[in-house]
Amino acid sequence: MDEKFTPEEKTAVANVLFNLVHADFNDRLGEDDCLKACLDELGFDAQGFVPVPKNELPALAYETIRNMKEGKKRVFSRMMTQLSRSDGHFGPRERAFVMEILNMCDVPFVHR
Repeated sequence: MDEKFTPEEKTAVANVLFNLVHADFNDRLGEDDCLKACLDELGFDAQGFVPVPKNELPALAYETIRNMKEGKKRVFSRMMTQLSRSDGHFGPRERAFVMEILNMCDVPFVHR
């Protein structure tokens, strides 16, 4: 990854990714490993991190994500795609949540 995320961007992205893992109310094999890989790629230390509830994301994360540069948005979108597919089941709740992020934060869809 060539993009360097600011601490505020890392926190916003981490909050979204943590919520995405739990969007379908199932913790499936592969999601935790993929989440860890994404956070490591970001350079985000998740030890002691408490993600905000999904209903607080619009106020606490969306604006930060919306203001990120295009390259960072593409990296973030790829992470969401990888995480959504990591358990082999990209369910309706996960799709709805990803679509919300893409639309509300003006993030392009990156499918690989």
